[in-house]
Amino acid sequence: MRWIPHAWHAWLDANPRAASAVCGAWWIALWAIIWFVASWLSSFWTNRIELALPFERTAAPMHWMIPIYASYDLIAPMLPLFCRGWRDYAELGRTILLQTAISCAIYIVLPQRLAFSTTHTGAVWDWLSGLTGLPHPGLYSYAPSMHVAGVIAIGMFFAPRLGRVGVVTLWTWCAAVIASTWMVQEHHLADIASGIALALVIRPRSVDSAATRPAMSP
Repeated sequence: MRWIPHAWHAWLDANPRAASAVCGAWWIALWAIIWFVASWLSSFWTNRIELALPFERTAAPMHWMIPIYASYDLIAPMLPLFCRGWRDYAELGRTILLQTAISCAIYIVLPQRLAFSTTHTGAVWDWLSGLTGLPHPGLYSYAPSMHVAGVIAIGMFFAPRLGRVGVVTLWTWCAAVIASTWMVQEHHLADIASGIALALVIRPRSVDSAATRPAMSP
């Protein structure tokens, strides 16, 4: 999946300071197109499956976990800043975009709805809508969870480059984000399990070679 046009490569190499911002903005645009189109198509389904376990239906949301959940959404667009140039970032961006494309295809074919009794749109969107007065941007639950798959991809990509303390900190954050997707009632356990499975199948190619290769090719 070559998501950065080849015609851009020479310019990006010649402008390394601007390359990260350009690639990051392009990634956000592609991700948004995939997600919003898939959500729009999925919304046409009137009959939706429920993947909730019985105890999940009566679980209470934990609003204090919203900042942890949202931290992924804040960090994902800034990932180019943590990579060794745009060619390095190309692999991580490719991985998460591919995960997104696969997830969104499943969203369209197997439309799902939240089955928590306390919310139909998740605590995150309830909170944001109440704070801003904006309509809910997400009305359904989706499996596999892109938060889960994406955060694991980030962990796999950066962990080989960090020391022991950094690795523990990174994976602790990843685990917290994964847990938060259920605790803020954005995803059911089935969504999380399928997100983990997706992350294990669609993973950065740098996982096995990050220790020996300083930069990845797009």
